[in-house]
Amino acid sequence: MAKYNLSITVFFLILVLSVSVNAIVPSVTYKARDEFINSSDNTATYAFTIINNGPNVEKYQLYTINPSWDIDPTIVSVSPSSTYNFDLHIILNSRQLVGPQLVPVTVKSLSSADTIVEDLYVYIKASNATVPSYVPNVAMDVSMKDEIDPREPISIEIHMRNRNLLNITDLRIAVDSPMFSKEYLTTLGPLEEKTNQILFADMNAIQEPGNYTINIALITQNQTITRFQKDVEVIGYSDVSVEDTTIKGLFSYSETLKIHNDGNYEAIKLVKIPKNFFERIFTVTSAHYVSMKDNGVSYISWNVPLKPQETYDITITTSYNILVIILLIIIALVILYYIFRSPVLLFKRAKIISSNDDGISEIRVKLHLKNRSGKTIKNIKVIDKYPKIVSLVDDNSIGTLKPSKMLSADKVNSLLMWNLDSLEPYEERLLSYTLRSQLNIVGNLSLHSAKVKFQTAAGDRTYVSDDVTLLHKSENIVTYD
Repeated sequence: MAKYNLSITVFFLILVLSVSVNAIVPSVTYKARDEFINSSDNTATYAFTIINNGPNVEKYQLYTINPSWDIDPTIVSVSPSSTYNFDLHIILNSRQLVGPQLVPVTVKSLSSADTIVEDLYVYIKASNATVPSYVPNVAMDVSMKDEIDPREPISIEIHMRNRNLLNITDLRIAVDSPMFSKEYLTTLGPLEEKTNQILFADMNAIQEPGNYTINIALITQNQTITRFQKDVEVIGYSDVSVEDTTIKGLFSYSETLKIHNDGNYEAIKLVKIPKNFFERIFTVTSAHYVSMKDNGVSYISWNVPLKPQETYDITITTSYNILVIILLIIIALVILYYIFRSPVLLFKRAKIISSNDDGISEIRVKLHLKNRSGKTIKNIKVIDKYPKIVSLVDDNSIGTLKPSKMLSADKVNSLLMWNLDSLEPYEERLLSYTLRSQLNIVGNLSLHSAKVKFQTAAGDRTYVSDDVTLLHKSENIVTYD
């Protein structure tokens, strides 16, 4: 039995909760048809509208807690998602009231107990009374966003309700703030409700972010009748763009990066340009950069701080001109070497033929002559010196070219000279002679360099061989190209 009672209790709880959830507070509007009450008529009439936004049929009770008044009708039924229009009669049951009155009318949902209370204006005229004059009384409600993006238009919706029968023909809506200000002229009829939308499309896009206060006032006859104040926040944003301009030269190129913050908030922009190690050697920038790698690619980078609307320029110049100049100099030197090098080479070498422990007694000297050019060289003269402490041995070997002249060069050396008519391209000649000493030469023997004189299209030229030094009891070999 206890379990049965518990089930019933749970069922009713679920039923009550479902009713509460499904019930939706209605929308109520009204407009006076006749708000005056005189001695012959104790009733004021309002055109009343109730909108049921819910999915079920709803019943609403209408009443007032003021005992001086009665309401008719007291119960209305509205279909789901429907509008119900009817006349609401406010009946006076007291003779002591005179003048303007506010009658609190309550609209109560019988399914959810939700209530709406509206104060309806009624004027009770005495038998000899005239129509009263009204003081402007307007209720105002403002709807707008709490956060403002200065790049977008700002919309302010102002809902106004005239609380009496005064016809306001010169109602000014004044909006003022540090960001913008504007006035809008409108009218508001007796007990009229209206919503005006004011759009600010010319906001300063770089308005500094922060909190701002917006003041809205309703003014008529140069008097402020209602004020409204709202705090909003202007959000900060940064919109950084990078413009890259490249100018190319023959062996260089220059990039100019124009970095611009089109926002209203300070930003730091990472800018990077791909440059490998070799390119960085020949790169100069107007601002110090930091090398970095990203996914295996080398970059030069900058972290650029930018204030709102600030522009920062970076110039990057990569020039290979110095490398090209060095290469051109090397090529020129090679060309000049081949132009001005001697076409004829002369190498001198000597060999000890006979010696003993007392010294050197006989040596053999060879002069290697070579034409390394592709042209015939004419009028060739080879000249060599040897010391007078040795004497020339007459050599009758086949193929040996004897000197054309043998002279005394000075007190120390004797001179040998060979004359050749020409050397064909790449031709080589070998000249040799033997020197003998009557006395053994103790120690090393130094032989002076030989030289060759010849004729070219550019004039007479000379090439000199290296000196040769003979070491006692050793063989001296000179290598040559």
